[in-house]
Amino acid sequence: MLKNIDFNKNRQRWKNYFCLFISFLFLIFFYVNRTTILENDPEFSSKFKIASIVLGWIVGVVLIFVRLDFGKKWNRVINILYILFAPCYIFFNMEIAVFNETYSFRGQHLSLLLFNFLLIGILELIFIVITNRVRLGTDIWAFICVMFNIVNHFVYEFRGTPAMASDIATVGTALEVADGYKIQFNFYTTVALVMLFDFIMLGRVIKCEPVFKKVSHRLCGIAVMAIVSVTGFSQLVMTDMVSNRGLYLSLFNPMRSYQQYGSIACFTRSIKLSVPEKPNGYSLKKVEEITSKYTSDTVDPNKKRPNVIAVINEAFSDPQVLGDIETNEDYMPFIHDLMKNGNCVSGTTYASIVGGQTANTEYEFLTGNSMAFLPKGTVAFQLYLRHAMPSLVTELKSEGYTGNSATHLQKARNYNRDKAYPLLGFDKFYDYTNMIVPFVKMRNNATDQCTYDNITHDYEQQRKLTDAPYFGYTMTIQNHSSYDVPFDNFDDKRIVVENADAPDLGYYLSLIKYSDEMFENLINYYKNTNEPTVILLTGDHQPRIHDESMDSITNGEWRNWNDEEMMRRYEVPFLIWANYDIDKKTVEKTSMNYLQTILMETIDGELTGFQKFQQDLQKEIPVLTSNGYWGGADGKFYSVDDKNSPYYDLIQEYAMLQYNDMTDYKNRVEDFFELKQ
Repeated sequence: MLKNIDFNKNRQRWKNYFCLFISFLFLIFFYVNRTTILENDPEFSSKFKIASIVLGWIVGVVLIFVRLDFGKKWNRVINILYILFAPCYIFFNMEIAVFNETYSFRGQHLSLLLFNFLLIGILELIFIVITNRVRLGTDIWAFICVMFNIVNHFVYEFRGTPAMASDIATVGTALEVADGYKIQFNFYTTVALVMLFDFIMLGRVIKCEPVFKKVSHRLCGIAVMAIVSVTGFSQLVMTDMVSNRGLYLSLFNPMRSYQQYGSIACFTRSIKLSVPEKPNGYSLKKVEEITSKYTSDTVDPNKKRPNVIAVINEAFSDPQVLGDIETNEDYMPFIHDLMKNGNCVSGTTYASIVGGQTANTEYEFLTGNSMAFLPKGTVAFQLYLRHAMPSLVTELKSEGYTGNSATHLQKARNYNRDKAYPLLGFDKFYDYTNMIVPFVKMRNNATDQCTYDNITHDYEQQRKLTDAPYFGYTMTIQNHSSYDVPFDNFDDKRIVVENADAPDLGYYLSLIKYSDEMFENLINYYKNTNEPTVILLTGDHQPRIHDESMDSITNGEWRNWNDEEMMRRYEVPFLIWANYDIDKKTVEKTSMNYLQTILMETIDGELTGFQKFQQDLQKEIPVLTSNGYWGGADGKFYSVDDKNSPYYDLIQEYAMLQYNDMTDYKNRVEDFFELKQ
């Protein structure tokens, strides 16, 4: 008996040493990151921050050495109280990471607050039953919750939107580009860590016995929790019960919803929104009724066709649409002049994304489909592109185009491009491992010039084999965020925003200046060829600019923009230039899904039935994105699911055609989506 007691004491002593070791690791972490943790803000002084963090650390250290045993009966009562208390503590500790924002449950409905507690409590019980320990199960769940919201904080800092359920599929891609960001803990995320430490140490104070003494009882508990989990998931997650209680997950500004309603509730709501639904009234008969109005053109084998280069430039945009920005010099003089005076079709297009998820713009441009009919936050390349489907690539190939190469000088597996590009019809895919020109980088990314050189070299190689028209496509990478990372050869082209405190915007515009010069080189190359060539340029989305910079350039007004005003964050310029005479025109506004049709019109190519449908649709709905659309006749802005919109029936027709193309592909009306031979 004495040996057993000594053994238990020794084991407890080593546990205490381990906890002390962890606590001192935190002190080292705090010292190393003290500058960012203690940075000035209008709410708290550095002294207050230091006092709060040190006090929290001291409480945790003291709790390491405290043990309470009130006897079997009272210990059971304390265990129950601990289980009931834990969801409240976990919830508020989770939300500390976003308490520096302005909402934080202001005006929140009590039922939604209770819904957060209920979800945390159910999952806490699941972990307790699985581990058969009150303390261990609760600690694991508390750690997962707090880490989730800390990660959520960084996701928001990097791309401007919080993590949602659909992001699980893009974790790999996020990790691939993570080295381009600075991960800096601030005061709030540090306090969340301290409170997590205190909570875990508090659990060690109380005496916890195994929940189930018998295996049969434990199996029954697991079975009950499995039933509760399945029932809760189907009733609480996969229905509109939460939204009916007042939870509106804003798709324009989801972080606002996360702060107002709680991360757990909003993340749960995003699961429901991540599941695509069949359009109301969908049937093959209805699709055939729509498609019968449009006949695809027949390919003319004798038509002279221009080479086509399509460039989607990473984060390319003109931030003047956000506010009156004054800089020390024009950050895209060549492109500004080309759009104004050049031989091109140009204007404004709207993306469905901002700050990230580049592949969704690629999907809209290459297929003509719209993210408006897919769950918000999902990435089509990863979740829905599973079979070969018609695209701009297959259309040009049917017209006799060769080359048909895609270039993206990052890792091929990012956003599943190594699988998505071949399914869209590309014959070749150049990534940074198999590119045919020397790799040249700025920061950690391939330069636009390096990317364009790869295209022109591929074109030249193709010319040795055939004189058939060439098609090349690229998604550049040079301008990828973040915009706090030092530049190579930076100072000689420094752009400074003179009328706003927005250093990251200045860094971004410096990159755009490089892009402008490199695009001019691409244009000059094809100016000097004797083959007709058309080049399309647009951006995938606007960059993720720090909230403080957005405050500075908009005088804080962007925080109160309504849905229509928020569309300014999705504006991107586009141009289609030719080295031969084309009908120059300005497109006031369009969207990414229409660009391939505008491109085919510009090169006088044959049109599919789907593109002819889009031609008619643009007259009624000139802009369609996942964030909403404008009506052509009334100029009003509508949400995609607004059943009172006079354009709702047209929206449903588009949704049905897309569902037939992408999801019901076995019954796809091929003649509608492809040219006739």
